[in-house]
Amino acid sequence: MFAENLKKELKIISDTLSSIDVSLQMLAAKDTGTPTMLVGKKIVAQRLGVPAIAVDKLIHQGVASKGKSGLIEGRHYCKLDPDENNPSKFLYNANEILQSAWSNFIYD
Repeated sequence: MFAENLKKELKIISDTLSSIDVSLQMLAAKDTGTPTMLVGKKIVAQRLGVPAIAVDKLIHQGVASKGKSGLIEGRHYCKLDPDENNPSKFLYNANEILQSAWSNFIYD
């Protein structure tokens, strides 16, 4: 029982530290004007407050719409290996993803 509680506490601490790390990277990138951080799918999903499967659906939407909506390769994410099709192995540009997410809430 103690080991289970300890595992849960360590996971919470790890998730919190990951979130802080991404926030600090985003603040640093704002100063230079150039996004410099790439993160994993799990971190992106946490920042957006959605399950990781939602990121997969956004990638599929980007492919199906030919880049008109969803996540777009080269802008929102990149592949380390061109033949890799597993989204958990991609690197994501959290700045671009969050900027695109917020732009959907701006009204003209």
